Amino acid sequence: MGLKPRLAAFDMDGTLLNKESQMTETTKKACLELQQQGCKLVLSTGRTFGSAQIPIDAFPFDGFVCSNGATVFESDGKMVHQTLLPNDLVADAILTLRQEVLYYELHDTASNRWMIQEDRERLEAMLEEDTSLEGISIRKFAFYKLARVIPLQEMLEMLSKAETKIVKLFIWHSNPELLEWVREKLVPWNSQVNITSSGRHNVEMLPQGVSKWEGLLYFCNKWRIRPEEVMVFGDAENDREALSAAGYAVAMENASPEIKELAKYIAPHHDDDGVAQFIRQQITECE
Repeated sequence: MGLKPRLAAFDMDGTLLNKESQMTETTKKACLELQQQGCKLVLSTGRTFGSAQIPIDAFPFDGFVCSNGATVFESDGKMVHQTLLPNDLVADAILTLRQEVLYYELHDTASNRWMIQEDRERLEAMLEEDTSLEGISIRKFAFYKLARVIPLQEMLEMLSKAETKIVKLFIWHSNPELLEWVREKLVPWNSQVNITSSGRHNVEMLPQGVSKWEGLLYFCNKWRIRPEEVMVFGDAENDREALSAAGYAVAMENASPEIKELAKYIAPHHDDDGVAQFIRQQITECE
């Protein structure tokens, strides 16, 4: 007898998507088979709603938990929940992060990914000197290409006038020591924010109390689904709360040891259609 989830939630990068950030045809087919059995499918991602749409190619998910739970969307793209970072805190964080040359961006409720123009120029100047940036070329990443550039003063004015609604700060660097510096600098705001990570090269700052699980609870309440009937697939620190609360916790083979310890099940590697393999081996072909 196979597993019987009523809701399946999928992290994207390192889980549902392969290393080319694609949702393969094999994965799409397996997910459709699961959906056809009556299981609701929800994307649960650190991405904005807009950037989450790019790799799924209009796949008919039943809902979307985005920006690690700071925004929640119905299947038609209607936003039904948002939790914002205080604008004065965001402004202070920008000025703090500018002390070092690193990549960071601000995510708003309209799916914009803002990068401060002056800091992008500083980063570009460093890349000209060291194209590897500690061995990893940042220019190849989709987030670097998708970011919108805005002058520092313009962004600070938007924040002071409440003309933008920020839900997340995303900070990236290949140097673990610099990321640790970031975490230390964010400590003064610990009572107001949640610090997490969606990979070993980033730090993410969210509103206090926000998590993917809190976002998923919207759909649990809507569809009257109990936590023990929820299956969560994940691979990183920002999946911790969801994996801890769901009845079916599935970590990917490529997940960190700490995340695997939370899981009841281990799915194959994300680049081997691990989600599809697990669905077929444990659910749809066990009927």
